[in-house]
Amino acid sequence: MRAEPSTIEKHTAAVLDAAERICGSRIKYRNWFHNEPIDVFDYQTADQLVAAGRTEALCRYLRSLDAGWLG
Repeated sequence: MRAEPSTIEKHTAAVLDAAERICGSRIKYRNWFHNEPIDVFDYQTADQLVAAGRTEALCRYLRSLDAGWLG
């Protein structure tokens, strides 16, 4: 029997799906998720933001990037 994914796993998947549209490469977006600080979020990584419960704000940010917002 397979366990249900945790909330963190679901949120991580949502962020990675959004990042894939922007980055295009699985390697790039996984590296970005774990290692790249995001200046508009006080230089926290996406991984840190998901762990802190800020998934929705991060997804809104990614959608704005995908739509062409440059800040």
